[in-house]
Amino acid sequence: MSSYWLDADVLIQAENTLFSFDIARPFWDFLEQQGELGTIRSSIKVYGEIVNYEDAEDALVKWIKPRKNSGLFCRPEKEVQEAFGRIADHVMKRYDKRQTKAAEFLKGGDGWIIAHAQRDGGTVVSHESRLDPTALTPKIPNVCRSFNVGCIGLPAMLRALKFKFGR
Repeated sequence: MSSYWLDADVLIQAENTLFSFDIARPFWDFLEQQGELGTIRSSIKVYGEIVNYEDAEDALVKWIKPRKNSGLFCRPEKEVQEAFGRIADHVMKRYDKRQTKAAEFLKGGDGWIIAHAQRDGGTVVSHESRLDPTALTPKIPNVCRSFNVGCIGLPAMLRALKFKFGR
């Protein structure tokens, strides 16, 4: 079965909107179950982004912290580090070293989830949409496309995994 690599914004937006913990706890239980199966994953860099971005009392941080070493958040192996290096080279060349947007893209988890997905033949899950290919801002779907990595939105992933509330 294919794996799905979650961008930080997928988790943040889920918690801040329709999938908040007080409304949609089954969604979070599903993510945890799929994480234990290795179907849904993310990078340890995404873990760091969320823990450092969100308020320590935030429900998402409280949910994520005990799952740091559960298999949901992966540390990069050598092959993933090498893939990230190729992604970083591409982003810096394509989006111009003088552009702070390239450096900003690379300091977070975005490049890492793409590298992980490329390494295991997985798909990146992101809320970002593809930009005009001539744009100067790197976006996950554009970089994924450059590396032949699939990129879908959260609803597509939930449909593919047959997520349902209740029953």
